[in-house]
Amino acid sequence: MSMRILLWNCCNGIGDQSKIDYIKSFNPDIAVIPEIKEKNIAQIKPDDFVWITNNHTNPIPKGLGVLGFNGYKLTPLPRDEEMEIFIPLRITKDSFAFNLLAVWNFYSASKQGRFKDLKGPDCLEYSALRYYKPMFCDPSLIVGDWNMGPTFALQSFLKVVDIASQSGMKSIYHEFFKLPHDKTNHSTFRRTHKGVAHQHHLDQIFGSKFFYENVSDLLIDDFTNVVHSDHAPVVLVINTNGQ
Repeated sequence: MSMRILLWNCCNGIGDQSKIDYIKSFNPDIAVIPEIKEKNIAQIKPDDFVWITNNHTNPIPKGLGVLGFNGYKLTPLPRDEEMEIFIPLRITKDSFAFNLLAVWNFYSASKQGRFKDLKGPDCLEYSALRYYKPMFCDPSLIVGDWNMGPTFALQSFLKVVDIASQSGMKSIYHEFFKLPHDKTNHSTFRRTHKGVAHQHHLDQIFGSKFFYENVSDLLIDDFTNVVHSDHAPVVLVINTNGQ
């Protein structure tokens, strides 16, 4: 048996059926979707979901949604409300279970609380990994849009890699493609700024031993096929036999 995990920043919500069809075309068991609006979720019809926003002034804000399909259930774990936006969950289906930390990281741009505008060694992204360290038992995943990676904010990304490794969590991408952490062969984000096109690898998945030893495939669609967002979808396929 296999499990499919979709990571896709949907870019300002899901406003039409074509985006819904796009998500479903990947046949996910779990979907981690930054920038989704809560009202969008009912249209997708997951079996279960958790959604959180940090924008409490917009009447229809974007947030981070984690959606379960094909019988997968999501149970929220204890959460620090000021850690935006990191969602700790227990994922279960029959006898298979694992912990998931879903992430939409704003890279030192929290909107409120003790992490607002905080930079340096105690900033949100580092503090969240340390705070949630107890949940990173095997099997566990960290999945999300980090707004950093090998091609943007490299030193911050390497710090995230280091903190995650202290909990036995490795970058699934770099393990699967056998690359050093400062290299990538794929981009997951593109934008044009002042007429100049930029592409970066910002969407990251970290996994414990069970996950990095049981990857069947890791798919990142080419931007020639990506028309619904400024982010490319990332699909992790895991062999769950033996669990």
